[in-house]
Amino acid sequence: MHDAIPFLRRQPVIILFGVLAWLLAVWQLTQVAVTQGKSLYFLLIALNGIGALFALLRLFWLIVTTRRWQIDNKDIFMWFCITIGYGSAFYLAYYLELPALESFFLCFLLVNFAPLLNRLSALVAISIFLLTSVTVASLQHTLPFMVFMLFLLLAQSALWYMAYCNIAEWQAHQETTTAHAQLRATQQLLSEAVARNERTRIARDLHDQMGHHLVALTIQLQILERKIPEAIAPELHHIQDIAKELFSDVRTTVHQLHEEEPSFRVLLESMLANIPFLEFDVNVDADIVALDEPLATCLLRIVQEAITNSLKHSDACRLWISLQKQDESGIELMVKDNGKPRKSLDMNLGKGLIGLEERIRTLGGRLETHQSDEGFMVAAYFAEEMWS
Repeated sequence: MHDAIPFLRRQPVIILFGVLAWLLAVWQLTQVAVTQGKSLYFLLIALNGIGALFALLRLFWLIVTTRRWQIDNKDIFMWFCITIGYGSAFYLAYYLELPALESFFLCFLLVNFAPLLNRLSALVAISIFLLTSVTVASLQHTLPFMVFMLFLLLAQSALWYMAYCNIAEWQAHQETTTAHAQLRATQQLLSEAVARNERTRIARDLHDQMGHHLVALTIQLQILERKIPEAIAPELHHIQDIAKELFSDVRTTVHQLHEEEPSFRVLLESMLANIPFLEFDVNVDADIVALDEPLATCLLRIVQEAITNSLKHSDACRLWISLQKQDESGIELMVKDNGKPRKSLDMNLGKGLIGLEERIRTLGGRLETHQSDEGFMVAAYFAEEMWS
C-alpha cells in the first residue's frame, strides 16, 4: 500500500472541492424540489451522491490493492455506479422545472463523475461525456440546447483531463522509479564484472610472477643449503620456512580473489529491493552461486523485462522468480506473475522480448513465453556448460 500513498495523499483536496460543489448543487436543487412540491426527488439527488461515492471507493480500493492505475472498460461495478449517477441526473433534468441558475447547478452532479471515468478508456469516457451532455441539454427546459450542451461537455472534459494528467504523472513516477532500480541493478552488475576482471588480473599476476619468483627462491635456498656450513644451517632453515609460508599465503590470496564474487541471488535481490509496486517470491537453487558475467546479465535482463511487462500490460501485484538447476539440461529461469492481461495490449506484449531472445540464443539458450488468465510466464533455458 505504501507505493500508492504519495498518489492518494494528493486526492483529499480535490475530493473536498468536489464534495463542496456537490453539496452546493444539492442545496439548490433541493430548494427547487421543495418549492415545486417534489420533495421525493431529493432521493434522486442522494442516489447520485451514492453512485459517485461507491465509484470513488472502488477506485481507491483498486489503487491500494494493485498499487497502480488500471483502465478496464468491463468493470461492471463502475458501470453500475455511472448508470445510477447519470440516470438520476437525467430524471432531475426532465421532471424538475429548473430555473437557469439551478440548471447550471445540475451540471455539478455530472461533472463530479468526470474524473472517475478515467477508469475507462479515453474514447469511452469522451463518448459518455458527449452522450450525457446532449441528453441533459435536451431534457432541461430553461437554457438554450447548444449553450447548455457545450458548457456541460467542456466542464466534464476539463475535469476528466485534469485527473488524467494527475494519473499520468503518477504513472510516469512509477516507470521512472522502476527504470532507476533496473539501471542501478545493471550498474551494479557492470561494477561487479569490472571488479571480477580486476581480481582475476591481480590473481593471475600473483600466481604467475610472485609465485614464480617464490619457487625460484625456494630452489636457490635448497641449493645454498648444501654449500653453507652447518653452523648457519638453522638460520637458512628459518628463511626457507618463511619462503614456504609466503608461497602458501600467495596461493591462499589467489584462491580468495577467485571466490570473492557475489552470488547471483545477491545481485537479483539487490535489484528487486528497489522495484516498487510489486511483491516477489524468489527461489534460487543453492548450487547456483556465481555465474559468468554474460549469463548473469542476460538472466537479470529477463527478470527486468518480465517486471516491465507485468507493470505495463497486466494488473499483477506479485511475481514468482525461480532459478533452478536441471538434472541434464542445465539451468532454467522462470518468471511468472499473477496478473490478468489487458487484451488491448496483447499485440505489443512480446515486442520487448525480441532483442532479449536474440541475446539468449547467442548464449546457447532458448526462450519460452506463455500467457493465460492466471498470469504471464517467461522461461529461459541454458545448457550446463554456460554456467558450470
